[in-house]
Amino acid sequence: MRYGCYYNHKTIGDILLIEIKPSIFPNRYEKHDDVVALYKDEELVGINIFNISDIVKIKANGFIHHLNKEVLNVINIKIKNARLSELPYQEGSGFKVAQIIDIEEHPDSDHLHICKVDVGKEEPLQIVCGAYNARLNLKCVCALPYTFMPDGKQIVPGKLLKIDSYGMLCSGRELALDGYEKIHGLLELDDTYKVGDDFFLD
Repeated sequence: MRYGCYYNHKTIGDILLIEIKPSIFPNRYEKHDDVVALYKDEELVGINIFNISDIVKIKANGFIHHLNKEVLNVINIKIKNARLSELPYQEGSGFKVAQIIDIEEHPDSDHLHICKVDVGKEEPLQIVCGAYNARLNLKCVCALPYTFMPDGKQIVPGKLLKIDSYGMLCSGRELALDGYEKIHGLLELDDTYKVGDDFFLD
C-alpha cells in the first residue's frame, strides 16, 4: 500500500494529511483524540492528524516526498493509539531518474508519444506522454505506478487512447519545484543524474 502525505501549516493549519485512496470521496469519519480516520463505507481512504507538531516537527510546505523511519515510527504510535493499522515504510519517494530509450508517435493522436523508459529496473516501462520535448535519450523524472503526486493525485496504470501506460514522465511544475510554476514540458536532467536513482532522495 502506498500513501501520500501533505503538510502546510500556513494554509491548512497544524494538520498532517495522509491520503490512501485519493480517488474515493469519504462518506463518514471516526475521531480518536487528534486522529480523524476517513472512510468510504468500511474502507479507510485517508487519515488526518491534528496538532501534529506536538509529537513531531515536519518541515514541509505541501507535499512530503518521503517519511523517514524515525518520523514514521512516531506517527504510527499515534495511529495505533487510534486503533488503526500502522502505515508501512515506503522505500523511496517513487520518483526515479529515467531515460527515454525508444519513442514513437501514438497512431491515434497528433501529440502523444509512446515511450519506452529506463528507470533502472530489468524491464523498461511503457509510458504514453504528451510533452512537446519528449525525445530519444532524454533524461527526465518518472513517477512510478501508484506514486502520489504533489497535487494529491495518484499515478495508476491505465490506457491513453487504447495504449497501456505505466507511470508518468514529469514536468518541473508537476513536481512542484520552485521556479517551474509557468514552465511547460518535461524536466530535463543532465548527465550528473544517474538512471534509477531516486530524484528526491539520492
